[in-house]
Amino acid sequence: MNTENASKRKIFGIEMPPDLHKFNFYSLFWCSMVMLIGITAPTVIQPIYLKEVIGIAAKNFGKINTTLVVMNEVASILLIGYVGLLSDKFGRRNIMTFGLVTSGITFILYGYAHNIAALTNASAILWVFVLRSLYAVFLQFAWPHVFTIIGDYTYESSRGKGMAAIGLTSALGSLVAFSVIGLIPRKFGILAAFYTCGIIFLLSGLVSHFGIIDRIVKSKESHHKGELQLLKEAWQVVKKSSPLKMCYGAGFVSRANVGVLGSIVMIWVVRAAHEFNMPSSKAMAIGGISVGISGIFGILTAPLWGILTDRWGRMRTISLSLGITGLGFLLLYPLESPFGTALKLIVVIIGAGQFGAMTASTTLATDLSPKQVLGSVLGGFNTSGALGIFILTSIGGFVFDSFGYTSPFLIVGIVNLAVCIWCTAIYLKYGEKSQ
Repeated sequence: MNTENASKRKIFGIEMPPDLHKFNFYSLFWCSMVMLIGITAPTVIQPIYLKEVIGIAAKNFGKINTTLVVMNEVASILLIGYVGLLSDKFGRRNIMTFGLVTSGITFILYGYAHNIAALTNASAILWVFVLRSLYAVFLQFAWPHVFTIIGDYTYESSRGKGMAAIGLTSALGSLVAFSVIGLIPRKFGILAAFYTCGIIFLLSGLVSHFGIIDRIVKSKESHHKGELQLLKEAWQVVKKSSPLKMCYGAGFVSRANVGVLGSIVMIWVVRAAHEFNMPSSKAMAIGGISVGISGIFGILTAPLWGILTDRWGRMRTISLSLGITGLGFLLLYPLESPFGTALKLIVVIIGAGQFGAMTASTTLATDLSPKQVLGSVLGGFNTSGALGIFILTSIGGFVFDSFGYTSPFLIVGIVNLAVCIWCTAIYLKYGEKSQ
């Protein structure tokens, strides 16, 4: 505690430990932004790529596109917990750098799926799935560590602000993907979008290597432990804590909120383009702007959620955020057009609400986790988020094709409100400081 009080330096209201510099935080924030570009870019580029380059039939468009989105979450479910465990054992920086570099190379190759198919005399859609799978695998070695590292970098008193800063830069990355990357296919061609993202990932590998410090690993001996021992220790922590289980539930739905909103809106605008006599590229740009608006309000409200998390309480902030977001998704359900003003107004509500649950639940999970298994516990937390996107996006793709374009929003809205009630019940039973 004396160390915490002795440190007076701050960055964006976050108290800085004496062994860190602003450059280390800026490097982490940059990587956080790039991670969301990496996660979001396929959602932005895939619909027009599948339709105009690969030639997917309209009747299968929703299922194939959402299946490709879900593949990232399958990789998360299978790998992300283990990657978190490896970060406890070997450190965050090297694994994250490896993930950024390999993701960048693979994403550029992904843009050549149809060319590779022609050279190998194979189906183009087969290579789409192969390269998308490889990209999803490599991405798991990159993105989860930003949350663990900010946990390593911060004291509990300002950790909410730190998580909010990660949320803000993540929202900025999503905004860049939808509002900037989404415009590249129309102006410069689809392949240019793949190259732009790939080069950004490769350059960010350098930022990670030279700018990130493995603070905790240098002073602990858990890197000598076996993976099974670390996994058992992390499981015991989660098993004994009802608030931590609730954090996993909040992670399940809060990550799905971002994924479902982006993927379903982009599929919807491309699918509905012919009904409104609109080119697919223009429809995609409009959809990107709509989702980008959500990202803008995520950016604007991220500092507020950080302050609420630190001052008002983690659990109450989660409940409020999920309540607002759930209401927003329910309001999307009656819409008939993705091109009107109503969609843009409603995504403001969703954008304003969705990052609060991510900020507060990640902060609380970090608070409740012993440092020696923090990566493993957050790996499980991120796995829960991957399960959320996998389950809700899979269901969303099915009901999109079978029951209507806005039916996925109804389902996600109900799930948000259900977890909101669960969180409120945990708070009333245990209070904010329960372990």
